[in-house]
Amino acid sequence: MLILLLNGRGNAAFENIELMAGPTGMGGAYAAATHDTSALIWNPAGLVRLPAAEIGIGYLDLYGLLGYSFVGVAHPIRTGQTLGAAILNSSDTEGLSHERIVLLSAATRVWKQLCVGMSAKYFSTSVNLEQTPLGHGTGWGVDLGVQHAFMRERVSIGVMLPNLFSNLSYHRLEEASYDESLLREWRIGIAVKVDVPSRESDAVLAAFEIANGIPLAGCEYRYGARHGEFAFRLGWRFTDGFTAGFGYQRDNISLDYAYVSRRYVGSYASLFSVRVFY
Repeated sequence: MLILLLNGRGNAAFENIELMAGPTGMGGAYAAATHDTSALIWNPAGLVRLPAAEIGIGYLDLYGLLGYSFVGVAHPIRTGQTLGAAILNSSDTEGLSHERIVLLSAATRVWKQLCVGMSAKYFSTSVNLEQTPLGHGTGWGVDLGVQHAFMRERVSIGVMLPNLFSNLSYHRLEEASYDESLLREWRIGIAVKVDVPSRESDAVLAAFEIANGIPLAGCEYRYGARHGEFAFRLGWRFTDGFTAGFGYQRDNISLDYAYVSRRYVGSYASLFSVRVFY
């Protein structure tokens, strides 16, 4: 973002960092599978599938230089309708640049198992050199998502269109202001859930997705035990390498971790997230 405001126009601002460890551990192939607060950034249509109200928190640290955070809440208001809100922040440790996204989401079931969701987003960014402001920007955007489940919700397909509409206005010190739109992106995927024979509490989730022309694949094995539920995840991004992760859920809390290779600045990174149900 610092380079963007100092040197000219570009599309580096508000890059989709893909927070929340559960989806990331599956390689990001989650547009068709999301059913929790991660839906706020992965596919808002998946909010309809929330079984209960939920708070989600995610964090990513890049080499001690950049920090990314996500705090979201989603609440079913009636059968087939859910509202949600989230704040995403990114900043460097020296306080030179800061980006924030505030979003409001709504999702509804429009026909049988066909769900549609939309997120309205407000963007703000600023760049400073020590104590001197160099520039700032504000804007808005709209995400649109669709999910359709069939075969008793064993199979689902999902389409996500981030930044379907957007506009950003930048103001640099002693220079002319300018406007731009964020790059329009797209994701389309399919997810299949299979129960494990002879183990009622276990299931395997497999997903495949095309994101902006890049293939993504992932799988998750959920193992139900006496003292909670465990999840083990693997994924493959055909341009960024493999991902892996695990999770543990008990009572009203879920903890997740994901390891990602080469996704961020060509190196590995770790993501952590927490989900609380109320």
